[in-house]
Amino acid sequence: MPTKNELENRIYEKMSQENAAFLAEMKTKPPDEIISRAYEIACRDNLLMLFEDETSLSERQLTVLNEFEHPLSQLYTDWLSRDTDEMDAFRDSIACCADDILRKRVEEKYRDPAQPIYPNTRSEAMVRGEVFEWMASRDRTLTCAGTFEKDATNAYNDGKLPAFLKEWTNTYGKDRCMFVLACTMRQRGGDERFYPPARQAAGRFAALQKQMGGHTDVYAVDNHSCVINAAMEQLAKPERSVERKAAKKDAPER
Repeated sequence: MPTKNELENRIYEKMSQENAAFLAEMKTKPPDEIISRAYEIACRDNLLMLFEDETSLSERQLTVLNEFEHPLSQLYTDWLSRDTDEMDAFRDSIACCADDILRKRVEEKYRDPAQPIYPNTRSEAMVRGEVFEWMASRDRTLTCAGTFEKDATNAYNDGKLPAFLKEWTNTYGKDRCMFVLACTMRQRGGDERFYPPARQAAGRFAALQKQMGGHTDVYAVDNHSCVINAAMEQLAKPERSVERKAAKKDAPER
C-alpha cells in the first residue's frame, strides 16, 4: 500500500507530464487559439501548483485521482463546472482591491494634523458609507492618546511640558489632542484637580462627544490629573487670550 507521500509524488509527476504535453501542443496552435485558451492554460498551471507541496488530501482521495489517465484534465473539467465560485472570488477580490486603496487614502488623509475628528458613530458611518473614515479617525485618536500617555508625564516632571505639547499638537492637531484630554476629564467626572480654565476648554468638546454616542472613554489616558490639567490649560491659553481680546474690544468705552 503506497504512502501518502508516494501517492502525492505519483500524481504530481503524472500531472506534470500531462501539462508538459498540453503546453507542447499549444505551441503548435495559431496565436488566436492560444489566446482563446489562455484561461485554460492558467488554470491548469494553478491546479498543478497546488500539488507541488504536501496537500490536505487524504490517501483515498489521492488514490482516486491517480486512477485517472489524465487527472489534470479531469480536475480542470470539474473546475469549469464550478466556475460561478470563481466569479464570486473575482468579485470579492475586486471589492477588496478597491477597499484597500480607499483605506490607504483615508488613513493618509487622517494623518494630516488639520483633519477634523470624524464626528459620527460607527453605525452612522456604515449608513453613510464612511466606515473607513470612522476607523481612521478612531485609530489616529487612539495613537494620539497613546503618545500623550507614554511621554507627557516625564515631560511634565522634567519641566518640558510646553515643548512636548508643541510637538504633540504639530503631529496630531490641536483639536484632536484637546479632545483626548477632554475625554479623560469627562471620564473622571468631578475631579477637583481640574481647574476652571481646563474645564471650560474641555466643555467645548461636549457636543462632539454626544454626537459620537458618548462612547469616548476609550480615548481617555491614565496620566495623573495634574498632568491633564496642566496640559489642557497650556493648550487653552491662546484661546483664552483671543477671548479676552474680543471681550475687551466689544466692551463699551467709558
